[in-house]
Amino acid sequence: MKTIQTRALHGLTVREAAKDSGFIGILEGHAAVFDSDSLPFDGWGKPWVERIQRGAFSRTLKDQPDVKALWSHRSDAILARSPDTLSLAEDDRGLRVEIKLIDTQQNRDVLASVRAKLVDSMSFGFSARSVKWDEGKDRDVRTLLDVDLFEVSPVVWPAYPDTAISARSAASFRSQDGTAELKAIAEERDQHFATARKSTEDASAATRDAIRGMALRCL
Repeated sequence: MKTIQTRALHGLTVREAAKDSGFIGILEGHAAVFDSDSLPFDGWGKPWVERIQRGAFSRTLKDQPDVKALWSHRSDAILARSPDTLSLAEDDRGLRVEIKLIDTQQNRDVLASVRAKLVDSMSFGFSARSVKWDEGKDRDVRTLLDVDLFEVSPVVWPAYPDTAISARSAASFRSQDGTAELKAIAEERDQHFATARKSTEDASAATRDAIRGMALRCL
């Protein structure tokens, strides 16, 4: 079973919809930015930060996933759905999102909150297909290389400081039922580094054996 993870950043704006379009407004922003560090996740050994590699969404967007726009990750509060009322694309900055709001009470409330700048951040729900870990002295780096995208959401708390209201702490993250996710990522890291160390040790042992074999042949 896939673990759906969420990350968020600031930068949500409103664009007026064309008259007679059937929409009351359009929300625009980036749900993810490339090559930008998140705030540190901690509480499970050495802290780590996340980065999103350029192209991390290219496969999932090419596959034309059925992506929803939700209100604060609530599955019972759907704002839009691709491809008709939700547009998604990678640009030079990251994952750009356009949410066209139909006229419902929920969407009017969302639009009012964004216009009043009570809500000005975007988040995305995903499952990582491929990641890369880099070990650092004080903190490690988890780079998302390829993800499955499930949903995007206007939210209050961003996880990437690049564009915002300073981000949620690990404690706040855990208070939003993120404990299992943090634990799974920490275990993923430990397994990655253990495998990498074993590969290095095996390669070193093979090299030593080869050198020893050459030395014996020279005797």
